[in-house]
Amino acid sequence: MAPSGMQRWNPFRKRPKDTTSGCSKEPLEATPLGLKVVVEGDDPVVDIIAVHGLNGHRDKTWTAANNVHWLRDLLSSDIPNARIFCWGYDANTHGGRMSCQYLYSHATTLVSELCSERSLTDTI
Repeated sequence: MAPSGMQRWNPFRKRPKDTTSGCSKEPLEATPLGLKVVVEGDDPVVDIIAVHGLNGHRDKTWTAANNVHWLRDLLSSDIPNARIFCWGYDANTHGGRMSCQYLYSHATTLVSELCSERSLTDTI
């Protein structure tokens, strides 16, 4: 029996997921999938959509150790009339789960979400 206040080790016990990035105190979404507006832009004339690579993360991919978000803090000042998005998809290639979607399916999902966003805002 484990001493009072200590849990007995169980290899099948689910471990709590880390919900914070290594550089930010803000909690990250449990499943960072889909389209996210990073910057609305000043009277936007173009959309920029950043897509992470394999094993990437919709938010962490664009954030440096000093908590500078490249899309929000740097790119937006260089292109103020751009609406900037980041898009997350299941790109896990290792571990207990792998993406079951094909590349075409990911692309279809991205285009569908972008069309929906554009129809809601009627810009660009």
